[in-house]
Amino acid sequence: MVLNLKLIFIPVSLLLFIGCDSISESKIYTPSSGNCLNGESMGCDDICSSIPLENDVCGVCGGDGATCEGLWNIYYEVSVPFAAFQFDVNGITVISASGGSAEETGFMVSSSSITVIGFSLSGDFIPAGSGVLTQIKYDGDLSDACFTDLVLSDSDGGSIPATIENCNTIKY
Repeated sequence: MVLNLKLIFIPVSLLLFIGCDSISESKIYTPSSGNCLNGESMGCDDICSSIPLENDVCGVCGGDGATCEGLWNIYYEVSVPFAAFQFDVNGITVISASGGSAEETGFMVSSSSITVIGFSLSGDFIPAGSGVLTQIKYDGDLSDACFTDLVLSDSDGGSIPATIENCNTIKY
């Protein structure tokens, strides 16, 4: 078998001549988080920004946590840290509660079919701020859901006079 060197040499030469320059010119550069400029951070959308997008609790980039199928988000917006919470749920049946800042902070979250309670066994607390407190897996029509009888406590066991807004947000 005789190899025709021209058939091999010409395609290889073309690849070497065209390959490196054209690939580097057309390559899209996406900086790593360490390469963002002016104090910006990389968002989940791979774009540097001073306010980068983050994945919500459902894993949606830039989402608000409202797309989790079968889960109802309980939000909080508070100006003080809190160490425990308890509330009753009306209109749906609670199957379980987990996730959110309560889980991230190491709270033990328990539930019955109508009550959700969360606290830390190690003295941790959820800092002042806002976010998803926990997610409730439920059975029923979510349009009927509302939580009531809220108890929010500080690290000394004192009551924090928070209110409920929009049937799913703790405010203080």
